[in-house]
Amino acid sequence: MLDALGQSLPVAVGLAIVSVPMAVVVLMLVTADARRSVAAFILGWVVGIGAVVALTIAFVDTAVPESETTRWASVVRIVLGLALFALAFRQWRSRPRGDAEATQPKWMSSVSSLSPLKSLGIALLSAANPKNAALAVSGGAAIAAGTYVVAEQAVAAVVFTIVASAAVAAPVVVNLVFGERAASMLDSAKSWMAANNAVMMTVILALLGAMVLGEGVSGLG
Repeated sequence: MLDALGQSLPVAVGLAIVSVPMAVVVLMLVTADARRSVAAFILGWVVGIGAVVALTIAFVDTAVPESETTRWASVVRIVLGLALFALAFRQWRSRPRGDAEATQPKWMSSVSSLSPLKSLGIALLSAANPKNAALAVSGGAAIAAGTYVVAEQAVAAVVFTIVASAAVAAPVVVNLVFGERAASMLDSAKSWMAANNAVMMTVILALLGAMVLGEGVSGLG
């Protein structure tokens, strides 16, 4: 199981710092008293990421011969690494030029009115977003290649999902710990993420793409 955790947790950390899910929680806490919506969003994210990881492991266990698992996982990582580079390039092209202000995504203006049910749905869709799903699939493939014991796979999948969800839940922890002071802190975080999202995502996706691609090539060797 240590191999499964060692190969999958770096991907989980990368998934944790993908900014959009965390930004949604920040905006909910800043713009509205929406505790149930926040809880629903975090639940949806955890369920969505956990489901992608579990389905990937199940697919590998049932459809890939045991002797080919490591090779298959390496090929998946190479494909996903290239996909992450493509997403990084797309983010870079979308960055604001010169003195132009960053365009605020449509979802930012509607966060304050999200019901718990809509929050749950948005979180599930966010987990299925190409860049998030690619990382979750990569993590699931690493777990499946790292151990064939179902119980160990289950533990590794739970740990992966917890780590991948840490940053999404972080604004809630900040809100609970700092109380009234959290409002200004979260508002500053919201403004910074809105202004720097494209560049930040470019760097994160490029680094993750290099890591996943490198692991894939190394596995084939």
